[in-house]
Amino acid sequence: MIWTQLSKRDTLRIIISLTSETNMARKAKTSRKTKISWNKLLKSRRNLASIVVAVLFLLGLINPDVRDRVAEVLPLQALGITDPNKPLPSKTQGPLTEGIWTVVRVVDGDTIDVGDDEGKKYRIRLIGADTPETVKPNTPVQPFGPEASAFTKRKIAEADNCVRLAFDGDQVDRYGRSLAMVYLQMPDGNEIWLNELLIREGLARAQLQYRFSKGAKTTFQQAEDEAKRAKRNLWSLP
Repeated sequence: MIWTQLSKRDTLRIIISLTSETNMARKAKTSRKTKISWNKLLKSRRNLASIVVAVLFLLGLINPDVRDRVAEVLPLQALGITDPNKPLPSKTQGPLTEGIWTVVRVVDGDTIDVGDDEGKKYRIRLIGADTPETVKPNTPVQPFGPEASAFTKRKIAEADNCVRLAFDGDQVDRYGRSLAMVYLQMPDGNEIWLNELLIREGLARAQLQYRFSKGAKTTFQQAEDEAKRAKRNLWSLP
């Protein structure tokens, strides 16, 4: 037989060659399987967008600047936004700073718009206080929603349409609104905490899922408990 005519060295070379070809074939097969799997995964734009957003979210936890820069160039659809008029949830609306701002519109009981000297407007959501809906699309006006809106408008008007914004914990929600503690300087010289007052008056529920100070959460919970005991407004409903 031909094997008996080969030297030991030649036989070893043939075995090594066959083994190498077998390994290459296995690698090629594995590579094809991997390629097919990736093609299936990446075939859907939605899957690809989800992967990109997940990676960006993780990067954003480490470095928010990375998240913000990429958010500026990603398609809105990749971020799950179908309405181009809505601000990006990964960015604040602008260089908002703590301090005195002028209110240009009261959207509803827990949401206001403030403006700067250049005419730019910024939407503010009172963190930790959730008033009934009055302007949410496809949502009926909820009980005590108009009363909460009227209360916020009246108090802001009494403060000469000026508010003091302070940030405590999360500074932006998933809709891109700035989350803030809102304070009003009243004519008698006293400063009132609008977030807490709405809850204490029973015109808002304490909304504690956002990250802000434990002290503020305790205050809000105590204010809600007081409103419940007194059956004020929302808590007067059966």
